[in-house]
Amino acid sequence: MRLLFSLAALAAVSACVETTDSPAPSQMPVSPGSPPFIEGSFGASDAATNACRSLLASQTDGGVRVVGSESSEAAHAVYMRVGANGAPWRCLVSADGSNPSTMFMGSDGV
Repeated sequence: MRLLFSLAALAAVSACVETTDSPAPSQMPVSPGSPPFIEGSFGASDAATNACRSLLASQTDGGVRVVGSESSEAAHAVYMRVGANGAPWRCLVSADGSNPSTMFMGSDGV
């Protein structure tokens, strides 16, 4: 009898799974053959990140989210997603934030 009670309790607890009505927002994929798109790792300076975010915000509609960055001796790369569809963009910039240059990394056909 205890075994049946334990199994019934286990079944009741396992049925308590929280669900949501809205699916997680999907993000536009990075175009095949494009340079790597870094997310979750941050190595660029604040000046570089701010310059890239400002430039991309002036060029696009929708919110700009910085999702990753990396740095090297030559330049800093800042990776951002724009708008509700999470369009992928990359910005190359110097460590002091000068000369930012953006590049769309998604597929125009998506």
